[in-house]
Amino acid sequence: MELLELFTKAIAPQLLSRIFDNIPQYAIFIGFTSIFAARYLLKWNKTRVEKIRAKEVADEAKALIKEERSQAIFKNTENLISKVDIIEKVQIETAAEIKTLRNEYNALDKRVLVIETENKTNSKQEGTIMTMINRIFNSIEKK
Repeated sequence: MELLELFTKAIAPQLLSRIFDNIPQYAIFIGFTSIFAARYLLKWNKTRVEKIRAKEVADEAKALIKEERSQAIFKNTENLISKVDIIEKVQIETAAEIKTLRNEYNALDKRVLVIETENKTNSKQEGTIMTMINRIFNSIEKK
């Protein structure tokens, strides 16, 4: 400890005065200012690099979000396409069923027409038979 005190009290001022006496003042000023300038530039560069890294991280996050959105859209379109395919198949099946039902309806309609015409002819025949029966009945009553 005493050696350090001796150095700071006796030797250091003489050593520093000899060093600074031989160096011009503008050189000392330039040295101090360059130290502060270097510190400022280092801090500025560090901040710039951090901003660039933060921007890269944000860009990566945005790209990841865009990728997730595009994947979701792709899955949704695939689902929609599969649903459209299913709907088209059902439409084709339904069209075939409708066609068979129409054929059956047309066949039934023809049968109904045949039955109606038969019914008309039967009702005409029935009418003639009834008139004949009435004539016979009337003739029997008269006798």
